[in-house]
Amino acid sequence: MYEMKISRKRFGWEWRVSDLSGTVVVAGRELSRGMARYKAAHALFQLLLKTVSLCNRADLKRRQRR
Repeated sequence: MYEMKISRKRFGWEWRVSDLSGTVVVAGRELSRGMARYKAAHALFQLLLKTVSLCNRADLKRRQRR
């Protein structure tokens, strides 16, 4: 579904969350590796919550139509 990547850059750490096709959905840059991991994990978690929320909403609408 989504993939989290962290890479070292000259003045810090770059993080990104991308979908399976490789398209970057969210990205950022932090000074420490720990903070980059935290921010990437947080962004991934928020994306997963949003995806589940949208799926549940669509299921609820389908059930109401029946």
